[in-house]
Amino acid sequence: MRRIKSGKTLVLQLSGCVLAGMISGCSFFQQMAQIQKPTADAAGVRLTGLGLEGVDLVLDLNVTNPNPLAVRLAGFDYDLSLDAASFLKGNQRQPLSIPAQGTGRVEIPFSLNFREIYQTYQSLRNSDSVDYAISAGLTFDLPVIGATRIPVRTSGRLPLVKIPKISVSGLRIAKMGFTGADLELDVMVDNPNTFSFMLGAFDYDFRVNGLSWARGKSEKGVDIREKGKQTLQIPISLDFLQMGQAVAGLLRGDDALEYQFGGGLDLQSSVPLIGKVQLPFDLAGTVPLMK
Repeated sequence: MRRIKSGKTLVLQLSGCVLAGMISGCSFFQQMAQIQKPTADAAGVRLTGLGLEGVDLVLDLNVTNPNPLAVRLAGFDYDLSLDAASFLKGNQRQPLSIPAQGTGRVEIPFSLNFREIYQTYQSLRNSDSVDYAISAGLTFDLPVIGATRIPVRTSGRLPLVKIPKISVSGLRIAKMGFTGADLELDVMVDNPNTFSFMLGAFDYDFRVNGLSWARGKSEKGVDIREKGKQTLQIPISLDFLQMGQAVAGLLRGDDALEYQFGGGLDLQSSVPLIGKVQLPFDLAGTVPLMK
């Protein structure tokens, strides 16, 4: 036979439940009242890509959550300065949960185009590196406190890469007869960087007055040292019987020749991050004929 509890016993049990609930509730509100702001510090800046066109980098941020509850990152904003002047700024939503009394990693990527840098800062065209500073802010949705921005700042130096310059530096007659002529075309490759390149394949098409005088591919390995110049010599053989006496007339004259010169260079950088790059070129101008 089931026994019925006395009223006094029920009252005591109900009172205990209410008291436990009050204690639990007080503990929850105490946690809410003690919510602290997370902290963030810059772990470093990594170069993730480097080439003739631009550089990619990532700012790594370590975030520490001192609270007994997980907090949510809503997003971040950033302002990257070069040479003490703002160059790239923006913001991005990036929901991320940072565990209670734990840490998390936030990555902020940047892609910088060298042409845009040199157009904005003309004084950097002859520089090998530049001072940068990144000011970032992490925005968290915190209980009780609400939206909170945590600022972070870091600085350093960034390498500047420049595209090697290609130019026609000379054209001279090595030998000339009644039926043809042998010439040598000098092509200058100027490397303005603080690292070297190894020239691999070299495709070219040299035209004078719209007529192709030399077309081919060279695969000689040529070292183009840092801050150095290298002259490439292209042999040209002209057959007057096939090309006409007008070509012979140009060679006998004293006027500079109008040319078009196109092709591409395969370059292997001494910087592993840059690696192998292809450098196309398309030039036009006049060149004096040396006899």
